[in-house]
Amino acid sequence: MGRKKLSGKRYSDLCESYFLQCGREGRHPSLPGLALALGMDSREELERLAAERRGGGAAAVRRAITRVEEFNVQSAFQKDTAQSAKFILQCGFGYGEKRGKKDREDIKVEIEE
Repeated sequence: MGRKKLSGKRYSDLCESYFLQCGREGRHPSLPGLALALGMDSREELERLAAERRGGGAAAVRRAITRVEEFNVQSAFQKDTAQSAKFILQCGFGYGEKRGKKDREDIKVEIEE
């Protein structure tokens, strides 16, 4: 809470550095990892900053969160990472199974010969 706010450029630089480090180390980017790279204590602190309406820092963090999400979306299409990516997207980004109507109507199909 009493943490000094950084400039938008500084947040952008820290985010980019985090993604480059993940690439070099072969790690998957994550929201908790991003929060730690930005010097924050928790993912919740990261989300509070992203929710701010003004400031370059908030915009930089929202872009970085979107990059983490995109990474997980792409991982969902790879056989070896699909299940974990699906779990992360459902739990961390609000993705889920689409719910149909509660009361479904039967469809009657007539076949004429």
